[in-house]
Amino acid sequence: MAGSIPRPFIDDLLNRVDIVEIIDARVPLKKKGREYWACCPFHNEKSPSFSVSQNKQFYHCFGCQQHGNAISFLMDYDHMEFVEAIETLAQHIGVEVPYEKGQYSKASAAKNTPHSEKLMDTLQQCSDFFQQQLRSSTEAIDYLKQRGISGQTSQTFGIGYAPAGWNNLKGDVKLLVESGMMIENDQGKTYDRFRHRLMFPIRDRRGRTIAFGGRIINPEDNPKYLNSPESPVFHKGEEIYGLFELKQANTKIDQIFVTEGYMDVVALAEHGVTTAVATLGTAINGGQIEKLFRLSKNLIFCFDADQAGRKAAWRALENSLSALKEGRIARFLFLPEGHDPDTFIKQFGRDEFIQRASAATTLSKFLFDELLTQGEVASPEGRAQFLDKLRPYFNQIPLQSLKDQILRDVEKRLGVELDARLLQVIGGNAAPDAQRTVIPEQHWTPTRLAINLLLQRPALAVHAGNLEELAETDIPGVELLLQLLDHIHEEPGISPQNLLSRFGGHPNEAHLYKIAAMTPVMQNETDQIQPMFEDAIRRLRPHYARSRFQKLQQKLMSGQKLDEHELMEYRQLLRRDKK
Repeated sequence: MAGSIPRPFIDDLLNRVDIVEIIDARVPLKKKGREYWACCPFHNEKSPSFSVSQNKQFYHCFGCQQHGNAISFLMDYDHMEFVEAIETLAQHIGVEVPYEKGQYSKASAAKNTPHSEKLMDTLQQCSDFFQQQLRSSTEAIDYLKQRGISGQTSQTFGIGYAPAGWNNLKGDVKLLVESGMMIENDQGKTYDRFRHRLMFPIRDRRGRTIAFGGRIINPEDNPKYLNSPESPVFHKGEEIYGLFELKQANTKIDQIFVTEGYMDVVALAEHGVTTAVATLGTAINGGQIEKLFRLSKNLIFCFDADQAGRKAAWRALENSLSALKEGRIARFLFLPEGHDPDTFIKQFGRDEFIQRASAATTLSKFLFDELLTQGEVASPEGRAQFLDKLRPYFNQIPLQSLKDQILRDVEKRLGVELDARLLQVIGGNAAPDAQRTVIPEQHWTPTRLAINLLLQRPALAVHAGNLEELAETDIPGVELLLQLLDHIHEEPGISPQNLLSRFGGHPNEAHLYKIAAMTPVMQNETDQIQPMFEDAIRRLRPHYARSRFQKLQQKLMSGQKLDEHELMEYRQLLRRDKK
């Protein structure tokens, strides 16, 4: 999670920032009891279910289950990147962020040096020059009009024009070469990389120009698209075209359309669809998909219906699987043959495009449809082969509820019930208890109460004693309790918000926040919290005795002999049970 920023700094930052102050500045809160409440900013509701705890420094919505700390709130609400959220909080309390050398992403590291500032200044000067040239180019303006792009949309995206000729750019030649705007040949001569092209500036999260994409105006020119090469400030695998403009145009992002080209993004924006982005000439990767999912839980990959488009969609599916966490949905919109988003929305309009998007193919259907074309499933052998092909994709999905749904769809598609043998083929065995534990809302079980109190006051761990024996029981949630205790013992003095942050991405992360957001009834928290915790632990211990007695008894009944130690233990447990 820390990336290039030291973990101790992040922990200290979360301890010093008041999450109530951060959220209240964006979503007005009202205090009720010990917590602060508001209508959830992440889903529509009429009565408040969004709770913010000043004591535990986290938020949790009892409606949509959105949760997190001050960092994740800025990422989800203000659509910030992780590092940007850290920088914002640090600025809020007046401290500087220390960056560890060698651990930052290449692009981000480069953008924080004086030399990178010179490169980006050079690129911005080029962008200003191209926009100026566009205003005086009848040919370029006519082309944009022909494509249905207005002057306002061109200005929003900073579209410009690189005139014909080899030496139009002026400035520091070394910086122009290093930024990719000029090419130096073997003889040391330099010339402009982009000539007679529409120019689309590629901007980073702060709106700084870091590269360009150039599109031909004359159909006889080649190649159709030309992108800046990688440079100290531009790494195309880390950037997404149109992301800055999307954030500027939207405060709430319900869904994001992922397209293949710059003109798709611009054309959709021209018709009022301002949540489209595009990759930079390569297949979208897992890091880019994760970045988009942080902005919106609903991604629609919108590619051409031709073979190349379906191939790009399949790559997007493969790279989306591991990002399908709770609430995230990936769908695929295939337009009619011969259409891309640009041509389709111009011919049929925004409403038809949105209607098609609402019926986009789900990830599981696309996955099944593609695999079913690769062989028959009428025979037992064919079904086994299908499951064998499905397995590597199935096992990448982290969300158990989605995996369960896929198993049900498999049974429906194949017309068979997945027995233990077929489940083993696909890898669809039941999930471990720790991943499927759902703690009931109605009652406080000893495990649930112990977890809640630990999340309020981690220092209570010193009163837990040795609970390793409980690892052998099947008590729901006990493995999670032991993991909490391990983290606290490893980091004595850890705060509640930092303890919760250690479970980011954990299968039970949502359950932890749900437990932490609830408050057990007690007359005096200061006096009662420790006795209540010790009582919860004491009530857990008999479970081990019962579990151990049952195991020893089963061993005896199966005809196996108990060793001397086991026999003594069995007799003691038997006497305790009779008593």
